[in-house]
Amino acid sequence: MEKGLVCSAFDDIADLVPGKERVRIKARIVRLWKVPAFLNPNESGSIELVLVDYKGGKIHASVRKQLIHVFESRLEEGRVYEFSDFSVFPQSGSYRTTLHRYKIGFQLKTVVVAAEGDDISQFGIKVTSLAEIVARTDDYEYLVDVIGLMTGISAEREYVRDGKLTKMVVIELTDDTGKCECALFGEYADELSKKMGKSTVSGLPIVVVQFAKVKIFRDKASLQNVRNTTRILINPEIAEVEAFRNRYVCMVQLCIFR
Repeated sequence: MEKGLVCSAFDDIADLVPGKERVRIKARIVRLWKVPAFLNPNESGSIELVLVDYKGGKIHASVRKQLIHVFESRLEEGRVYEFSDFSVFPQSGSYRTTLHRYKIGFQLKTVVVAAEGDDISQFGIKVTSLAEIVARTDDYEYLVDVIGLMTGISAEREYVRDGKLTKMVVIELTDDTGKCECALFGEYADELSKKMGKSTVSGLPIVVVQFAKVKIFRDKASLQNVRNTTRILINPEIAEVEAFRNRYVCMVQLCIFR
């Protein structure tokens, strides 16, 4: 990959709009996944990314199928890059990973340069309180990030989803504003079990669910994972969890010793 600086100054992600020329950003890829092709699930139809800059601005980006071979080996989740010569166009779709009105589209001429970025958030988490989730009365078009104590977990059971039998587990999350259920399907149920088994922290685990979907079921709001997109972290050593732990230390102790 080409090394070096694209430009000494960068545009803020929050300021990106269609038609703006000579745009350059420096951002971390906080999430990257492939979307299966519609007619052939064994092939990738696109690469999807969520980018965050040093101000915390986030935007969705897409690499269309025809360009996957150009960029696949040059993009890595968690790394920081400088991007230029891309297109910007309106967001669309049922569920959106960021609040940004627009998204980035990679072009054949798009320049991607590896960079340093210790000042850029590792995960770009923007926490939504559980009270905000349960107060909703309709499905929310934007995916959300939540942090909470796992104060309950259901037995694993099977569920018919998209015509297939899928395992499901429901966890209860608690913060200082309330409680909310989160349903995890398929590989996410397995992932939760594995991460719980590896956790060495005593007491109730602190769980981060990033890019979760808000759904209304039987007039009640809850969370669900989105396949390939949602991230689950158990007791991660990150600033957002440390702030949660410090702020709600009394609540944590109360739940542990109840």
